[in-house]
Amino acid sequence: MNNKVVIPTETWLELYVTLSNYILEYSALDPVWTEDENGGEVYTEDAQNKFIDIANDVEDIISVFLTKEKK
Repeated sequence: MNNKVVIPTETWLELYVTLSNYILEYSALDPVWTEDENGGEVYTEDAQNKFIDIANDVEDIISVFLTKEKK
C-alpha cells in the first residue's frame, strides 16, 4: 500500500529546486552566482554542475516520502 502524499508537479519542482539551491548555497566555499551577458544572475558553470547533482539526490530523497501527481 502506498501511503505517500501526492503533491502537484509544480509543488514537487518548487520543493526540490528550493532545497537544492539551499544546499548548494549553504555548502559553497566559492561564489555560486555570476552575471550573464544580459545582466541577470546565473549559476557559475561549476555551481550549475553541482546543483544538478544535488537536485538528483534531493529528488531521490523526496520520492521516498512524496509522490508527484500524474497528469
